[in-house]
Amino acid sequence: MGQECQKCQKRQEVHSNEINKQEVISSDSDPEYEEDDEKQPQKPPSMDSKSNSSTFIKEQYLSSDSKQEQIESSQNQLNFQDGGIYTGIVINNMANGLGRLVMPNGDIYEGSFINNKLEGDGKCIYARGPIYTGQFKQGKSNGFGKEVWPDGSVYEGEFRNGKKNGKGIYKWSQQSTYNGEWVDNMINGVGKYEWPDGRSYYGQWARNQMHGRGYYRWIDGKYYDGEYENDKKSGFGIFNWPDGKQYQGYWFDGKQHGKGLMINKEGKKKFGEWQNGKLISCSDESNLQLIPDGWFLNTFNQ
Repeated sequence: MGQECQKCQKRQEVHSNEINKQEVISSDSDPEYEEDDEKQPQKPPSMDSKSNSSTFIKEQYLSSDSKQEQIESSQNQLNFQDGGIYTGIVINNMANGLGRLVMPNGDIYEGSFINNKLEGDGKCIYARGPIYTGQFKQGKSNGFGKEVWPDGSVYEGEFRNGKKNGKGIYKWSQQSTYNGEWVDNMINGVGKYEWPDGRSYYGQWARNQMHGRGYYRWIDGKYYDGEYENDKKSGFGIFNWPDGKQYQGYWFDGKQHGKGLMINKEGKKKFGEWQNGKLISCSDESNLQLIPDGWFLNTFNQ
């Protein structure tokens, strides 16, 4: 009878330990944030779907006033075969100087022309798109310019070969802003995106998505300093809560996945293995080093 009681007591102790272990796992693994809480950035509109680059250049035309080659500058009109009408300074029977080009689709180009090509400062008013004011080269927006869209969104920055390339600031009509690098009309490189509710992301981008190393801060004080892939936390990263709690470890598809370390607000450490955001095993090992060498030298926490 006494032996049976001892066995029962041992079983109860084992059961109690298992319950305590489960409580530790559940309390230390909860990331305490909703995944949809991490808003993705807006995608900037562009004129890529419109054939706008060719309309800056006019090679074939019909002179409406004279068939003779014009040597001296004069106010004249050129009718192009595609229906475009140029009014302005004509030299050598070509658009040379200040002028205005109106296209059949309603697009209007104003500025300086050299041999039928926009060159220097000018303005383009798209019938179904933005208004661009800035510099041109070989008939395309090139240099510094400003692009204002019908919904009130504004881009101001560098252009190359007819597209946003280089550094620039884009302000959406919903008040989100991006300040950073661009490649072919897409957010690409390093830059900072700010949401109207106070959230921000500063780091690396690829094709309009958070991609690479970045720093994401929430309005309540939470922040994530780590790696992203296609707008999702992926790779190594450190997540901090306002109360001092911290997770150091690996992520996949926006969730904790792989080896990690939870540090509670009292400083107690718990190493473990995560799968799809859930802690599946834990250890009290104290010498495990997860943070990669040189990690804090490349942070975007500024």
